[in-house]
Amino acid sequence: MHVEYLYYFKDFSETLSISKTATNFYMTPQGVSRAIHQLEKDFGVTLTSYRNNVISLTPAGRELSRQVDGVIDALERVKGTLAGYRLAEIGGGARHETVRVTVTPCVSQYVATFLDIQKPGQFPFNVKFKESNVYRVVPHIVARGGEDSFGFISIPAIEKYWGFVQKLMEESDMEYEALFTSPLVALVSAYSPLAGKSEIVPGDVDGCSVARYQDTVLGDALDDYIREECVKTVTNATPVIYARIMENQFISFAPKLIEGVGVLPDRIRTVPTRGFFSTEFGVLVPRVDGESPRVQEVISFMKKRVREGAERGRFAGTFELAQGR
Repeated sequence: MHVEYLYYFKDFSETLSISKTATNFYMTPQGVSRAIHQLEKDFGVTLTSYRNNVISLTPAGRELSRQVDGVIDALERVKGTLAGYRLAEIGGGARHETVRVTVTPCVSQYVATFLDIQKPGQFPFNVKFKESNVYRVVPHIVARGGEDSFGFISIPAIEKYWGFVQKLMEESDMEYEALFTSPLVALVSAYSPLAGKSEIVPGDVDGCSVARYQDTVLGDALDDYIREECVKTVTNATPVIYARIMENQFISFAPKLIEGVGVLPDRIRTVPTRGFFSTEFGVLVPRVDGESPRVQEVISFMKKRVREGAERGRFAGTFELAQGR
């Protein structure tokens, strides 16, 4: 069970509005609906009811609504208690010689390859990655456990998600700097008629089965461009996505960076898109950690590698350095 879904349901149970909850969490209505349906599967009960175009809670839904606050409070207490143990384990909060970089799935899959940050001996201290959904990235960053910490995140380059990052900065005392953007490409079977297109526009996808990455901001953003009946939510495990594309001629989407990674099976083609969006990659740094020499060294190294990658090597042409907004 995804803990985040309980937060979504708590908000929904108060508003009884899928759209309002979606707005509050910077999601699409389809994403909220899927979260509630998944909770129904997890608990084995029906939580909502539709009658005469009016949505309401079932008796089971009302029971979960009464208890969800206690569940969330208990989870927060557990996290706080475990944080205390973690601090004790590292010697009362003394900083380790470690920089922890919390990354979103797109960063983990496409960007880590050419940054090569974790190469042994690259820095005179340890650097480790921790993957997180962008909606939960701030708690992961600030729960630093005595380590220097910052985030390297990916967001769809559209106004809604820029606003989301702006809100994170205002509420969490963080700074954000965009590093580069990568256009979106479609991944299709080599045998699909779409493989021969010079580019794919949203209308080309109508009627096709689209493999939507589960619990990722990329998947949520694509909901605005794809008809709901076309979307098939699947795990974001790469082999599963590739199998869906090859065997069933599904379509999936990824930043153009995937061409530089060079791990696509021969039976999958990438096709440029038009009318969708680019993906922006940037660093989200707590002000307190932004002053750390170790954090500054890692970020400076990242920027250098990004500049080099834009000019030469197998990632050249797959992204553009960010221009200030």
